[in-house]
Amino acid sequence: MSNIEFPTKALDIAEVRIIPSSCCYVIEVVYTRHQPQHTNNTGVAGVDLGLNNLMAVTTNQPGVKPLLVTGKPLKAINTFYNTHTRSIPIG
Repeated sequence: MSNIEFPTKALDIAEVRIIPSSCCYVIEVVYTRHQPQHTNNTGVAGVDLGLNNLMAVTTNQPGVKPLLVTGKPLKAINTFYNTHTRSIPIG
């Protein structure tokens, strides 16, 4: 709706956002940035997040043991916190 132009080096512009602020306008330019693929590494790791088991980590590297981190102590602390903070009256 205006003829305002801004020079940029970005080639693949996805969108431009104009956000009003209290004393000015903020202009955000969203663009796609292509990063080179690193295909020479063959190491792969997988992480599975859960509740009773907080995380399970494994890799395809020989000699590395899978790691299993239990989440039960953290789950108990969270339950204790939630049950005891609700009963405190505010005010």
